Amino acid sequence: MIRILIIDDEPKARETVSHLLKLSFPQIEEVKEAESVSTGLQAIKTYKPNLVFLDIQLEDGSGFDILQKLDQIDFQIIFITAFNEYAVKAFKYAAIDYLMKPINPKEFIIAVKQAISNHNEYDFKTKIEAYMSHLKDSAAEHKKIILKTAESIHLIKVQDIIRCVADKGYTEFYLHNAKKILVSKGLKDFDDLLNDFGFIRTHQSHLINLDYIASFEKTDGGYILMTDGSTVPVSSRKKEYVFRVFEGL
Repeated sequence: MIRILIIDDEPKARETVSHLLKLSFPQIEEVKEAESVSTGLQAIKTYKPNLVFLDIQLEDGSGFDILQKLDQIDFQIIFITAFNEYAVKAFKYAAIDYLMKPINPKEFIIAVKQAISNHNEYDFKTKIEAYMSHLKDSAAEHKKIILKTAESIHLIKVQDIIRCVADKGYTEFYLHNAKKILVSKGLKDFDDLLNDFGFIRTHQSHLINLDYIASFEKTDGGYILMTDGSTVPVSSRKKEYVFRVFEGL
């Protein structure tokens, strides 16, 4: 049986989540509510939920205050937030499920299904570290990103990524220590996240970190030589863009 806990200081928000659960997940029978850090913390310890809907901003603190007071996080979390775009992008870096207020029913269903399917994954301490690295520190060298594989959750410094290569519906990350990580997400998802930190798309299948460029070779149609010795193609429609980037370096 799946036990749900909704922690939000807005009665209307709790009512919305509860209603959507009844409407789309009738198999879920146990739903409890709390409205603050103190009552939420007590409810988690008493009720032992499988899934918690957690508002970021509560009257007596934040949802993160609750998590920091727990010795173990053995439940799934879907954050609820009215935060701005910058904070939402931090959620994406950390691979944390979230819902924006007002809650979109279709996004709600997707988030709950994903949380249920990930019921054995509890490494939220790692994810929260990645989230806070983006929210609190503006320096690019301190940014971290979560990369999830079938076997592990990796916390990676953005500056350690040399390049990313599309592999059908997957993305392969090449790191400065010669390590490779294959992630089951498309390259476009990471293009959107990394373009603020010196990454450029040179080709439909290639995203590179400008810090690791060794040279731009104009022969053979044009390609980029990276510091790790790898070569990256430049598509014909990207050449002008790549030239402009090089002129600005």
